[in-house]
Amino acid sequence: MKDLYRSFMRRVAPPRLLARVRQLSHIDDRFRETEAARAALASIWLRKEHASLFAGDPGDPPEFSIYSQNGEDGVLLWLLEQTGAESKTFVEIGIEDGRECNTAVLGFLLGWDGLMIEADPVGADSARRLAARLLARKRNRVAIRQSFVTVENINELIAAGGFRGEIGVLSIDVDGVDYWLWEAVTVVQPRVVVIEYNATFGPDMAVTVPYAPEFSARRAHASGYYHGASLAALERLGRRLGYDLAHVESAGVNAFFVRRDISPPALAGRTAAWLFKPHFERAKSATAEQQWTAIQHLPLTDVDEPTD
Repeated sequence: MKDLYRSFMRRVAPPRLLARVRQLSHIDDRFRETEAARAALASIWLRKEHASLFAGDPGDPPEFSIYSQNGEDGVLLWLLEQTGAESKTFVEIGIEDGRECNTAVLGFLLGWDGLMIEADPVGADSARRLAARLLARKRNRVAIRQSFVTVENINELIAAGGFRGEIGVLSIDVDGVDYWLWEAVTVVQPRVVVIEYNATFGPDMAVTVPYAPEFSARRAHASGYYHGASLAALERLGRRLGYDLAHVESAGVNAFFVRRDISPPALAGRTAAWLFKPHFERAKSATAEQQWTAIQHLPLTDVDEPTD
């Protein structure tokens, strides 16, 4: 019923009104986000001043969130420091309203130029207004486009946004055919790639959902578990494209890859089997076995090991 209501509202109400209603209906979430951001900033300062007091492996990237959904901001900035940031540009596909995405910290705080693409017109409109406020007195350019990205149009959309050749970061999070979109990218050569993996597929299988231009996780299965690719599948794709798996953030959502020619020795030898983490939020309501049982009857495409 909720989905039918949202579909009806999108047909009859202008995007600006919908965005305003959504903003007001989530005012409590905004307060919680502000509190979380304050804690993240405190963590950044404390880690710089008192690194030895933090629990965990001191060699792991620090995770924190300013704009990212989980700890991706901290991991991404750490990787960029390790590999250098000669190309201060980015492309992100799948940003929702721009408030929780992987490259907002680069565009809104660090002054990078970038392109953000979102399929949902309401989310894209909200992201444009957010960018207009945050970049009002800054010189960098962050273009926000509303488009449903497919294998067939991804290179055209990126090129039309003004990006070709080497860029600093490519982020893909569409809850769908993420594997196939990364495989299709040829117009840019990112130094770092951030891409969502589907932990429900487990640590061992190298699989992805079959390609379909109009794929929708919501329509494909009510659980929301059927989308994207396994971490092992993305590791194999990355190797074939010239990228090494570098890290997986602790929420079990995003994987980070570094282009092999700039990957430092400290990141060598990392594998999907070693880095895999289960999806933190899904594990609260369903075991790994229950998640897999719900979707195991649906079609999957096996990803072969790359040949040298």
